[in-house]
Amino acid sequence: MNAEILCIGSELLLGEIVNTNASFISKKLMELGINCFYQTAVGDNPERIHNVLEAALNRSDIILVTGGLGPTDDDITVKSIADYFNEELVLDKDSLNNIKNFFSAINKEMPPINEKQAYRPKGSVVIPNPIGTAPGFIREIDDKESKTKKVILTFPGVPKELYAMWEETAEKYLKKYSTGIILTRSIKYADIPEAVLAEKVKDLMKKQNPTVAPLAGTGEVRLRIAAKAKNITEANKLIDKTEKEILSRTKEYFYGYDNETLEQIVGELLIEKDLTVAIAESCTGGLVSSRLTDISGSSAYIKMNYVTYANEAKIKFLGINENIIKNYGVVSERTAINMAIGARSFSSCDIGIGITGIAGPTGGTEEKPVGLVYIGLCDKYRMEVHEVRIPGHLPRTAIKYRASQYALNYLRLFIC
Repeated sequence: MNAEILCIGSELLLGEIVNTNASFISKKLMELGINCFYQTAVGDNPERIHNVLEAALNRSDIILVTGGLGPTDDDITVKSIADYFNEELVLDKDSLNNIKNFFSAINKEMPPINEKQAYRPKGSVVIPNPIGTAPGFIREIDDKESKTKKVILTFPGVPKELYAMWEETAEKYLKKYSTGIILTRSIKYADIPEAVLAEKVKDLMKKQNPTVAPLAGTGEVRLRIAAKAKNITEANKLIDKTEKEILSRTKEYFYGYDNETLEQIVGELLIEKDLTVAIAESCTGGLVSSRLTDISGSSAYIKMNYVTYANEAKIKFLGINENIIKNYGVVSERTAINMAIGARSFSSCDIGIGITGIAGPTGGTEEKPVGLVYIGLCDKYRMEVHEVRIPGHLPRTAIKYRASQYALNYLRLFIC
């Protein structure tokens, strides 16, 4: 069966809140092996709610509705659905008692307006709300023409209430519509454009099970493999086979899976190889240092880092000869590698990194545009410098973050 998500609330369309409920439900449906092909957000308007509900019922089997179950006049979800089916609203005494008990527990009398939340369309079954006042309901519809069953489930828009109702009631109910599981695995890459990565696996992206899709992030790209199977073991077998083929073509850019981050991978490598690193940052303003020290246990590989933004700081604290900056510029290969050498020398670490560039939006020239970054790395045996060109139209913070991604990835490769 196919599911569809309807999120009701004008605040969603005005950008006042982020619609995390749709993300939560989508993930839970995936875990149940139930396809979700559509998500719709609609304002608090009966006619528009009827329109999107009709569209959903025509193309989907399970409709999951969030929002609009509160006690105020603009909470119209329950009445709108009842009106759509020409059904009367009936008072559910158990729900009313639960609402009264909710207020009693906080030493308050239930406001009369909250009685509205105890009403449900006739013929529906209540989804109790264990932590709030707004119950949902399940409405099963027998489609005589197609001889199939349609199901509507409603939830409040408050995320924590939705989560609790899903865990206690909805998930158990929906399991009977599950025909297996959908398992996903993300393969993460650095220093390769999405289009280039997609070209390498374009034939695999035509497969139906498992499916392969590229997903672009900030300074990285993922390939998501999704497999549908009867159980986790079978799904993993499908994914493993496809992953093996993908990595045979893309291994040089691969760095991790799913929620793994570059800073996490780099930290694990430094600990594994018993190495320490010192970072001298200019344009990234300490971002690389911050990301590495976000990882628990980073004191094992971080001793001393530097944010040397001004030229004078580079000269004083990293020992860079002022003639290097004068002759080659602060944003140059020479400055970057000398920042790395200085950081390593003064900290007595195994590896040094130097990062210098133009984060914008001002400061760029035709020769050295905004987004130009140099990253130097060194240990006692070798030195290397990388020139990076980040699109100069990006916001300053985005350029800084992408520069930190490049720096961490080059450090990862340097260690390997």
